[in-house]
This record gives sequence, structure tokens and C-alpha cells, in this order.
Amino acid sequence: METVAQFTNLEDAEVSRNCPVLELEGPKIHLKLPNHVAIGKPVKIEANDTLSLGEVVYCRPAEDGYVVCVEVMEALHNVTELSRLARALLG
Repeated sequence: METVAQFTNLEDAEVSRNCPVLELEGPKIHLKLPNHVAIGKPVKIEANDTLSLGEVVYCRPAEDGYVVCVEVMEALHNVTELSRLARALLG
């Protein structure tokens, strides 16, 4: 089953897109995107109840788009449960 993530360039946070996750390699996530993303851009990736923040380390042309590699700097797991807990504490 293919994992789909929501990818957001944090310098243009109003534009997010869904994209397939190609590979997880230690602290790196490889994604397939239709557009080029500059090296060093800060990004957010949301998939499987995890929110990850990182930086683009490379972007290579691929068949019909680009393979983007993101080095994850921070990851927050169980986002749904944390959101529920925050609502309960604040509500």
C-alpha cells in the first residue's frame, strides 16, 4: 500500500500538496513531487498521524516530476491523540 503525505513548503505555507512517499531511510524521507523544490527549503510533511519538520537536501528530476529528499529535524507522532488531549485540557 502506497503512503501518501501532505507536503508543505513552509516559506509558502498556503500551498500544500499530496504526494507519494517513495522511501524512508533513517531520518530522510524521499517523496515524489510534480515541481522542483530548492535545496535548503524548510518543509512540513504530514502522514500516518505524524507531523515532521525538515529541510530539503536534494531535488532530482524523475520521469514525470521530481524526487525530493527531506532530512527530518523534528517529528511529532500521534498527532490526533495529542490534539484530542489538548482540546480536553483547554475545553
